[in-house]
Amino acid sequence: MIEQSAILTEIRSLSPHDGPGLRTTLYFKGCSLKCKWCHNPETIDSSPEMEWDEKSCIDCRTCQAECPKKAIAFSEPQAYIIDKNKCTACGSCVENCPSKALKKIGRSYTVNQLLERIQKDEKFIKRSNGGITFSGGEPALKSQFIAVLAVQLKVFGFNLALDTCGVATAKAYETLVPLMDLILFDIKEMNDEKHSQFTRSSNVEIHKNLALILKIIKQNNLRTEVWIRTPLIPGMTDSEENIQAIGEYLSIINGIQKWELCTFNNLCNIKYRKLGQEWELEQAELITNKNALNLLELARQSVSEKVLVTLSGLTTKEQP
Repeated sequence: MIEQSAILTEIRSLSPHDGPGLRTTLYFKGCSLKCKWCHNPETIDSSPEMEWDEKSCIDCRTCQAECPKKAIAFSEPQAYIIDKNKCTACGSCVENCPSKALKKIGRSYTVNQLLERIQKDEKFIKRSNGGITFSGGEPALKSQFIAVLAVQLKVFGFNLALDTCGVATAKAYETLVPLMDLILFDIKEMNDEKHSQFTRSSNVEIHKNLALILKIIKQNNLRTEVWIRTPLIPGMTDSEENIQAIGEYLSIINGIQKWELCTFNNLCNIKYRKLGQEWELEQAELITNKNALNLLELARQSVSEKVLVTLSGLTTKEQP
């Protein structure tokens, strides 16, 4: 049965980071992994949830009085005020908050609503040779919904990209890959034990799904490109051993056009605080420019010359 709607956390216009050109990126709620470094923690849970901005709160406690589930309680000093075990994300507190300190994360959209929204960006997208990117969370968890949307977007000539962590059903990729012009695929950590520790999931299914995607492209003579993304996380995935192993792995696979090393940053700290979550990487520092360039060079040496290797994201200078 085809889903009639899907929950998104954000629709970001004119993004330069999610494929070629300027993109309208759709962030679907719900993910199959729980990476320690996740930059979009609001997309992990598949259901709508509430965030509270302590800095905007004026302590009027109107939300506490209006909440039908009695899910809001203030403490001294103020801590996160929402009891997630009671909250149903009904939005009553948001509607009645005079300082806009509360926000509901996750809105349901139909295909037609998304088409209408995307068409507002059409001129800018096409002038830049950009397109639409399905991201998240894990968009492949909503494969049937996205397939319906993608078919209609193709009528308007949009370039389409799927940004996936590689953990979804084979059927999902069989449905989506033929509709895509680009697959952005994460390879985070080659050591399976470490991968499980970092993401709460084995990487075995990820490797199987990458092989499946490449097989679908080859068997159907598709022009779909596959770009690999590897996040460089301090003390986790940024080891020379990991980069070397990924490069060697990609060298024996045909059909990869690009490998992007993405540096870590902790700019999402505020997202965790607003969701009432602790983040163990809150104090982690940026990778130094020297170390990032060393890993870039190692990646280029370890992978096939057919694969373009790039580096993106913030770095910092060496400490004197």
